[in-house]
Amino acid sequence: MIYLDHAATSPLLATARQEFYRASQYSWGNPNSVHSFGIAAARELERAQRIVAYCLSCEPEQVIFTSSATESCRLAMNAMMYECGGGTAISNFEHKAVTAAWLESFTYYKPNNSVSGFAHIHTGNETGEIYDLEKAFEPYTVCFSDCTAAMGKAPIDFRHRKWSYIAGGGHKFGAPIGIGVLIAKKPEVIRKLFHPATPAVPLAAAIAQALFFRTEHIAEFADTAGYLHDRLIDGIMEEIPDAQLNGTKYRGNEKTQSPYITSISFPNIENHALVLRMSADGLMASSGAACSSGENEPSPALLESGYSAARARGAVRFSLDYKLDPCAYEFSHDLGIDLRRDEAIIDHAVKIVAQNVRELKKLSPSRDKA
Repeated sequence: MIYLDHAATSPLLATARQEFYRASQYSWGNPNSVHSFGIAAARELERAQRIVAYCLSCEPEQVIFTSSATESCRLAMNAMMYECGGGTAISNFEHKAVTAAWLESFTYYKPNNSVSGFAHIHTGNETGEIYDLEKAFEPYTVCFSDCTAAMGKAPIDFRHRKWSYIAGGGHKFGAPIGIGVLIAKKPEVIRKLFHPATPAVPLAAAIAQALFFRTEHIAEFADTAGYLHDRLIDGIMEEIPDAQLNGTKYRGNEKTQSPYITSISFPNIENHALVLRMSADGLMASSGAACSSGENEPSPALLESGYSAARARGAVRFSLDYKLDPCAYEFSHDLGIDLRRDEAIIDHAVKIVAQNVRELKKLSPSRDKA
């Protein structure tokens, strides 16, 4: 099995699993309780906050643990709407978690033509494009960025950026499913608007450990993933000459392209059919963001990027990690990195893609090219 769908979810890192077990055994109390078990859990939670704050360059009290990136986005959007009195806008590249939260917030706040709040995604979850947030946020006073595709994979400096809120989800970088994080410049706004659930202390410990591990090796992992990212693109383009890259290669575009995500369109091919056939042959990829990969409509993000509907319908997202063997042990001296092994995995993936594209072209009626 070849897994190239890390932007949907990633395998649990051994270091995060170990931390989860440790905290589950020794810090399973409710951190809101005043007895010794609650105090121990509260200290564990504060430790996790300090670790996340170190990784994202913020203050520990600005770290709020949630159940997911989706919940973090919803909290941030509602808080931004509250701060701006309804005067908010979002970019055309947002994940559905942000779009839905923004539309939902108008149930409680009337639209205001004086827009002072703006949301813009950090890294596109379909193409891996890294956006210029300094330019995007320049006219606004309250700014939110969905950093789900960037957290643990790109440097994030909350303290020195014009950000009011950022969000992320642990399962995108090796923590368990069920834990997310929201960083709030004014956490008191979140506390005023929402009553928090009982914190999941073991999950908080796990996401903090996964984020710390990724942050400590962030440049090395990006370099390795970037090499594999470009090898995959080169291989597919060589095998399928009419394939179309949606975005850029990583080398030479390190500031604007994530090394972990690439999108490639195959003319006259329906992406859902290709993804299903590749899955049957042992290659896992997706036809877009995980929340919408089962839909037949062309990706709004690709359309907004200027690509045609036909090209968007033929787009497949391949998302990588710094190691492509889910069983590779990161506690080893090489952190689980084995380029020879992963080159072979990429090359095998290219063969599976090429074989299925060719077979589908024989089966599919010709359509207008993108």
